[in-house]
Amino acid sequence: MATATAAIALTGVGLASATARAADGPTQSYAVINAPAQIAVPATGTAIAPDAGYSFADDGVDGLPLPENAKFVIDASGLKGIATIKAKNGQCTTDGAVVTCLDNGNLHGPFEPFTLSAVAGAKPGDTGTLRYEVTADKATPATETSKVVIGSPKIQVAALPARSGLTPGQSVDYPVVLRNTGDLPTEQITVRLTGSPGVTFAGKHSNCLYLPGDFGRDDADVTCVFKTAIAPGDTVGFSDPLGGSLGKDAFHTWTDITAEALPASSGTDTGGTPGKGAALTLTPATGKDFADSHRVTYDADNAADFLAVGAVLTPGKKGSTHPLAFGLRNAGPAVVAHPDGKPVAYAEVTLPEGVVAKSVRVDEEPDDQASGDCYTYTGGKTSPFEPGHRRYLCPDTVAEESGDGQMYRFQVGYEKDLAAGAARGTVTVRPGDGIVLNDPDESNDEAAITVGDASPSPSPSPSASGGTATPSPSASATSSVTSGTAGSMAATGAGFLPWVAAAAAAALGVGAIVFAMSRRRAE
Repeated sequence: MATATAAIALTGVGLASATARAADGPTQSYAVINAPAQIAVPATGTAIAPDAGYSFADDGVDGLPLPENAKFVIDASGLKGIATIKAKNGQCTTDGAVVTCLDNGNLHGPFEPFTLSAVAGAKPGDTGTLRYEVTADKATPATETSKVVIGSPKIQVAALPARSGLTPGQSVDYPVVLRNTGDLPTEQITVRLTGSPGVTFAGKHSNCLYLPGDFGRDDADVTCVFKTAIAPGDTVGFSDPLGGSLGKDAFHTWTDITAEALPASSGTDTGGTPGKGAALTLTPATGKDFADSHRVTYDADNAADFLAVGAVLTPGKKGSTHPLAFGLRNAGPAVVAHPDGKPVAYAEVTLPEGVVAKSVRVDEEPDDQASGDCYTYTGGKTSPFEPGHRRYLCPDTVAEESGDGQMYRFQVGYEKDLAAGAARGTVTVRPGDGIVLNDPDESNDEAAITVGDASPSPSPSPSASGGTATPSPSASATSSVTSGTAGSMAATGAGFLPWVAAAAAAALGVGAIVFAMSRRRAE
């Protein structure tokens, strides 16, 4: 067989077995087993599929032969009277208490190779040992073990009441309550709170690690670790409510709270900066509506002035093509984010008569979470972008900081000669589904798209770059949509088009709201 000319990838997480190797690198590839240190098997008899597998590594040494005839053996003989094992993956077979998996040429362990289930009569707390071995021609073998425990602790969090009428800049707290709904005592617990834009946690407690949140803000994510035994059925709470505050731009904020029971051997370093004060502890408490996670909302009395950014097109001849940049901007003072990962707003554009779109490009900055496209909008319905129309609906990203905005760039074609002042279109800002802006100035929700500088207005932020279309928001709503108005939407209120929002959210690729916001302030 040909020798490997590149390093064999080492994949997987968990326990990685170590093999002694020469100081100048291995003389052949070596197996690495990746398996959990501890596996919890439900006492109910429900089967589980642990995440265990193998890979090979060569530490980057060139010229080593590829392993051949790899075999992964999982031996459950140490689980007699505790649990039974069965092959799950098609590459694996069961022989008594042993599952054997043959490599298919990929040189890594199959997905979910086996299942474990508790035997009748096994009790919470019963333990045994599961053994693994990987062998292969032209490779150093490896062995590993997992501790198997019947039963497990399970930590759930209580619901916290929503609050409204708060003041931007106000201090808030989070009196977290936990319950062990499992069948074994806990060994250690992690509790994580993740805040939306506008939420900041005080870096107070030494057993808590503080990180920037999903939206890139300082100390909007905190994980607290408790090495505490909580008996099944017991309810405890933070000895002091976790402290935080709402920023000056806070508006409709939320915080997600989750908790997890971990074996004592599990690492808990999530990164971040430890607090500088006394450690939080857990004390007896009461709570209700326990679940794996909860979201609590804290609303501040604030507002966000979303304004439309219009443009001026260059006069031109029939058949000519021109750039057009238009958009929207959050003039603040509040930051706006959508809790379900949907667009916070839309720019509805109606091009001037005689002008049709030919292509669209959405700026990756400042909003790299924008969907990257606009919808054709006709007869009150949306469809994927299609050239040749005048009316489109363009989704914003999932969050807009005060001062930020989003630009949409069309190439448009002229279907007739257009002189300065010959035609006019509009850009109108629409709030996203479920979004309440408390817009303090609805007069700037619409801006003009003109041909020639017929109605000069102040240069906006953000600005267009490249091309001859100069975006300019109107000082007031000077014109209504002049064509394609069938099924037109209200310009104010608590959002619109949930069916569009759902499609846009899918395009954004968000489910559990994990956002890397790399943003640029509008200039």
